[in-house]
Amino acid sequence: MKILTYKELESKNSLLPLLDHAFGWTFNPRTFETLAKLDPRLKDSPMGFFAVERGNVIGSVGVMDMTTRTLDGSIGHVGGVYGVATLPSHVKKGVSTALMNAAHQYFTEKDYRFSFLWTSRTIVAHAMYEKLGYVDWLERPTAHKILMPKKAKQTKKKKNMKLDLDQILKVYNKYVESKAGFVVRDKAYMKTTRRLESLSPKDCIITKDGYVIFKTNVGGTWIRGTWIRELAASDAQAMNRLVECVEEKSKDLIYDRAVFDDTLLEVYKSRGYMIQKKSHSILMVKPLNAKASFKKTYGEKFYLTSLDFF
Repeated sequence: MKILTYKELESKNSLLPLLDHAFGWTFNPRTFETLAKLDPRLKDSPMGFFAVERGNVIGSVGVMDMTTRTLDGSIGHVGGVYGVATLPSHVKKGVSTALMNAAHQYFTEKDYRFSFLWTSRTIVAHAMYEKLGYVDWLERPTAHKILMPKKAKQTKKKKNMKLDLDQILKVYNKYVESKAGFVVRDKAYMKTTRRLESLSPKDCIITKDGYVIFKTNVGGTWIRGTWIRELAASDAQAMNRLVECVEEKSKDLIYDRAVFDDTLLEVYKSRGYMIQKKSHSILMVKPLNAKASFKKTYGEKFYLTSLDFF
């Protein structure tokens, strides 16, 4: 078995059955490489480590170079792990462990203090991550609401609508100025997010003191659901107005799968949302050296939104 980086792979097409079996990802090298060039977390990284046997990929561990803000306001670079998978024919042979160790070596060489990954407590891999030194750190509080039937309002289509990335960034940076976590953004980041998320003006409501980014009909044609991807505002009153606006545009149901702001969580609760503070989904973290302390680096709160998932 050989361990290669993505760029070293001769048969990138053999990633398709691996990632489809593991995640239902219909992987296409051309599409992935186009997106990787846009994503600042990927474009300068090896993108991943892959186990190869007889010319075919049998296991994968994706890696990202990520930027955080620490408790003292400084920038901290960290590693991100995603897409951990092994072909069914090669499980329990140490493939994923070897690939994870390769990822950790890369992060250590970059002098990163931490490695992050998202997983679920319900899957077998969670125990493997614990053996590798990862600990559960952050759960995803969620908010869900089934809407009452209502008559559709006739609204005039607005012409020449634009997605005001400058205003979104201005509000966001003000909103997170005292927060630690995945909160470092600039204009290039916003342009990348617009491409990666296929954001359009219809997906956003922007005011002078807040904004909300959402996706409608994400459950398919038979479920007219709305997913709030990110909401940032100056205070609870502004948050409440934005949630109300999204509800007016939504049918059937509405939900936010990652609510890491206590004020926003209370706003949802006051509007009758079903709140779950516990979750199967968990952000795990591994210190990469003996002196690295997550609490001393980031404090008790670590902020991110659904747009920061990896």
